[in-house]
Amino acid sequence: MFLQTGAARAGEAIVVRFGSGAKKGGFDVTAHALAEAARGEGRVAIAPESTRGSCDNVHKLLSGELDAALVQYDVAAEAYKAGLADADAGDSAIPKGGWMCKLSPEEADKAELRVVAAVSDAAVHVLVRRPVRLDDFAEIGREPLFMGKDGSGSYETAKVILGAAGHTAEQLPLFMGTAEEALVAMSRRELLTMLRTTEPGHAEIGDVLASGLATLNPLPEPVLNRLIDGYPYYRICPIETGTYPGLEYSMPTVCVSSVVLVATPRERLEDEAFLADRRLAVEAMIHGLKKLASDKQYAGLGVRVEWRGFAEREPIPLHPVAEVHESSERRRAWLQGGAFAGALGVALYLVRRALRRRRVPGAGLESQLSNPLVPFAAFACVVTLSTFIVWSLEHDSNARLRTLNDSFWEMNTFATGNFTTDTLKTPTARLVGAAATILGLGLLAWFTATLTNIFAQEQTRLWRRLNKHLVVLNFREDMLPLIRLLRSPGPTRHRPLHVVVSDALPRRVRLQLARVKALTIHHSNPEVPEDLAGLRLPRASRVIVLGDGETNGSSYDPLRIARAVHQACARDPIGGGQRARTLGVAATSVEIARTAPALPVTLVETSEAEREEVFSPFAAWLVPVDCQALAHRWLVMACRDRAFAELFNRVVAFADDNAEVYTAPAPTWLIGQPWRKARRALLEVQGRGGAVPLGLYRTADPGGKAPAGGTSHAELRRRLIVNPRPDETVAPGDLIVALCEDEADLVRIVAESRKGAPSS
Repeated sequence: MFLQTGAARAGEAIVVRFGSGAKKGGFDVTAHALAEAARGEGRVAIAPESTRGSCDNVHKLLSGELDAALVQYDVAAEAYKAGLADADAGDSAIPKGGWMCKLSPEEADKAELRVVAAVSDAAVHVLVRRPVRLDDFAEIGREPLFMGKDGSGSYETAKVILGAAGHTAEQLPLFMGTAEEALVAMSRRELLTMLRTTEPGHAEIGDVLASGLATLNPLPEPVLNRLIDGYPYYRICPIETGTYPGLEYSMPTVCVSSVVLVATPRERLEDEAFLADRRLAVEAMIHGLKKLASDKQYAGLGVRVEWRGFAEREPIPLHPVAEVHESSERRRAWLQGGAFAGALGVALYLVRRALRRRRVPGAGLESQLSNPLVPFAAFACVVTLSTFIVWSLEHDSNARLRTLNDSFWEMNTFATGNFTTDTLKTPTARLVGAAATILGLGLLAWFTATLTNIFAQEQTRLWRRLNKHLVVLNFREDMLPLIRLLRSPGPTRHRPLHVVVSDALPRRVRLQLARVKALTIHHSNPEVPEDLAGLRLPRASRVIVLGDGETNGSSYDPLRIARAVHQACARDPIGGGQRARTLGVAATSVEIARTAPALPVTLVETSEAEREEVFSPFAAWLVPVDCQALAHRWLVMACRDRAFAELFNRVVAFADDNAEVYTAPAPTWLIGQPWRKARRALLEVQGRGGAVPLGLYRTADPGGKAPAGGTSHAELRRRLIVNPRPDETVAPGDLIVALCEDEADLVRIVAESRKGAPSS
């Protein structure tokens, strides 16, 4: 053939003598399918030749009778190592022997062996006659044993397995017939064990198990470990549940791959024309193998092309052409992985940005650091990642990590601090295990710390309170009655209250404030936006900014505090702001609303002289209140009328037996009626304490037109109509404002008001 005698002339076919196996066997079928798939690949033609198996193929490759062949990898690796041993030993007079297939170093040194690709896997099946079960192989030689035909790869693999169990083939009673004759002997109870090396799910093995003649026995763990340690051409693999009918448990065993092996005679290693033709032949075989792996018409062969990872270690180098294909596929895989990681990063960034824009709580990094779900998720990621890494490193060589499930539970114990060097075998896997232990303990400590912090500082309840809450900034001593009033029984008591206290506040005042129940105290600077970020101001119902007083001792300015409130809202993702903008006095209300869309209604203590001049740029969300003038006005009214003082005290005290101001939707029958009729109907309804109608609150502007230039304060004054004119018409959507003991009573009275309505 051409590849044996020399390089082909231009246009002449390159014929590859390809060793297969026994006729109609697995190797023979694959070889003929490869010849058909590679037909038309340039000038290359593959000519399959029947042989007696892997050993015969190796001998013919080394002698030059074949150019390529299908060989079990353990036989191929032994032939390759035999050639290296001869080169290292030199002219030593020490006798040599013991290699698989009775190879000699002199024979192995005649040709250079290279792997094209691994194409299939075969698992060692230990069939034991029912009802015997072998926990170890100590008594395996008490009855005849079938290992396969002498000279086949299965026979050589069985010899190695028996050697790992402490036996030699020469010491055991062997059954030398065919596989069919061995099954007949087992049925006559003349044969105890059969060692078959074939692909998982083989029909003959399935028929034997289905007949009830024999059961599948696992390889003992000591045998597996000694086998992998001494012969790393194999890898530990399980025969999975469901591979055969009735197989309910995963059976640990060893697998050996079948590879396409190419031999180059030593004397032709410098012949460039010969090597060029050999590269063309290997390229054609690779294209044919890829077609067998991808084309559905060849799916029954079970061919899959692998360059690496088909054994615990691969001592035989790849052919240069195969190395090019491997590098190309690895580069493509890295590019795909990088693209996926980049896309995932962009997706996470967009999701985080969308959450921040939608004002979802906890979207910021600062809040995530105190979230116990973060270390929990990180711990799960560490366990999952280390599971895959350790399994990929050790599943071929460690009997305890045969499956991902085994690796998962081992890495769970590692991550919780139970690191043992006996579990893992390779240094890299032990390094990964140590890293998983360190990271796992750190993340568990983080998780425990966050939970402790939550329960110690009642942050769970605090998080619920940071919604529709009241915030008082720049607290001072003379505002203690206000705090006590807000915490007294009534509607505001159910509102969370947060008070920001400066360091200049006297200690005795802090102690008095601390004695007020249902109150959260914060020690921070109200003029620094970062100190106000934790208050979640965009979610607040009201923010009260107090001015400086003689007893406060601080130098905080209400205008600077108002700007800090705006900056904090602009930086809070819950508020919808992205970044803060520096505001000047000339900033308009439209600019303020654009930079921080979710600004709370803020009441600022000020004086009559400062209201229009200083706070007008913030009119859209800030309501200045002249508390001193208001207090003076109330004092004058109380001096003129004693009933006002009593009424004011009863209304704002929120005592259990006093009435408060509530609202209720106007009933349908009242829409379009004058206020005179509505007031009379409410007063005539008898209840627990009755209701005193005070006025109306317009939820919609008349005609659907909102007046321009409105502020929060002006909006309230425009919509709230106290003591309306008798002929004022009740409009759709109006709320009845009344003084009542309970909101439920007001709703009931409004619902029953039609019974007491006067006839028109």
